[in-house]
Amino acid sequence: MLSSKNAVLAFGGIVALATAFTVFGSGDQPIFPKPDDPTGDPSTWSIDQLRRWLELRNLYPSPTATREELLERVRLNIRRP
Repeated sequence: MLSSKNAVLAFGGIVALATAFTVFGSGDQPIFPKPDDPTGDPSTWSIDQLRRWLELRNLYPSPTATREELLERVRLNIRRP
């Protein structure tokens, strides 16, 4: 009986260590990676992509902004190569 109890405790410890490593110590790999920056022509982007593009550049849009307002703001702030 004692050896099976030790096996269960060892397994539980391994699971706890794996969980702690995943949550706290996975290095440079985040659990939830950031979404990629939208690419291409801004006029084809969705409202969420327009908002995300602006927010990634600390240009927080108004929650009531229309798609046209967001698109105009993106076009004013986009850098063309």
